[in-house]
Amino acid sequence: MATEICASCGNDVPTGMQYCGWCGAAIAGRQETVNVHADRKLFGVPPATALLGLGLLLVVLAIVLLVTDRVLAGAVLLVAGLFLLSGFPQIARRPGETGVARGAVRSYDGVRARAGARIDALAIRAKARRRIGELDSDLEQLRGSRERAVSALGEAAYREQADDVARLRGEVGAADAAIEAKETERREVENDVEEQVGETRAAAAPTARVVVGEPPPDDPS
Repeated sequence: MATEICASCGNDVPTGMQYCGWCGAAIAGRQETVNVHADRKLFGVPPATALLGLGLLLVVLAIVLLVTDRVLAGAVLLVAGLFLLSGFPQIARRPGETGVARGAVRSYDGVRARAGARIDALAIRAKARRRIGELDSDLEQLRGSRERAVSALGEAAYREQADDVARLRGEVGAADAAIEAKETERREVENDVEEQVGETRAAAAPTARVVVGEPPPDDPS
């Protein structure tokens, strides 16, 4: 096997080795290859920052054109600007982008999360309102039935109709139980919707990283 001499320790090292197996020194003439990431640039500016700037510029120009009654040109620039801005978040998350791009995409993510939370909260409240409306309708019918049963019960008691009195008392008791169950469900729906909305808002709330310092050393005294 071909060998060469390590310039550092003088021991024989197999040819082709980059480092000496005896002392760890680099073999003379061997160079380590390092892959270096080349940042993408567009006219000297990272793509996300350029995309953000160009998109905002087109939107501003579109607004100016729309205000000056040049509707067609303004609409074209507005669509183009919004199209560029829609691709900004994905590009801004790539490595090598500027702090401006990263900050902008964080703000975008926060706005999108809060908007999504509001939409979810509206959907939750709408569903709860529909259910509460159904329960209120059921309660109205049950209370009406109970009132009629109570009225009939009074007449049956006055006429001393024992069979009717027993039957009507059972109807009144069943109506009371049904009314209590519906009222309990209504309260549960109200409580659940507030809990779900709170969880949705908490999930969309911004978070902050807190660095907890080391506890102070114990006092030897």
